[in-house]
Amino acid sequence: MNIYKANFETKEQGQDYLLSIGVLVENESEIVFSKDTAAVVYIGKVVKIPATYDKEGNELTPPIYYDGYAIDVMSSLDLDFGAFMVYPIEAAHSFYGYPRNAEVPK
Repeated sequence: MNIYKANFETKEQGQDYLLSIGVLVENESEIVFSKDTAAVVYIGKVVKIPATYDKEGNELTPPIYYDGYAIDVMSSLDLDFGAFMVYPIEAAHSFYGYPRNAEVPK
C-alpha cells in the first residue's frame, strides 16, 4: 500500500481531484472508493499553533491553522498528486499499523 498526504484549498477541490485520478468513483448517486483505494481520510484544517486557555478553560488565544484542507489516501496504485502532495515533518494523522510519518512516495 502507498500512503499519500495531500493539501488542497478546499475539501471540494480535494474530492474533485481524487475523482479525477481514480481514487474515488461515482457509483449511481454516491461517491465511493475505487477498488484500489483502501482509505481516504478527510483531515481538514491542521493546527500550526494550538490555542491557549486559562485555568478555567477559557480560550486566551485562538489556534492558528496551516493553509488548506488536508486529505490522506491509502491506495495500491502509484498516484501523482503533483503540487498537492505534502511531506509533513510531523503528520497530523496515521493509518492503523503504519508509523505516523510513514514514507510517502516522492
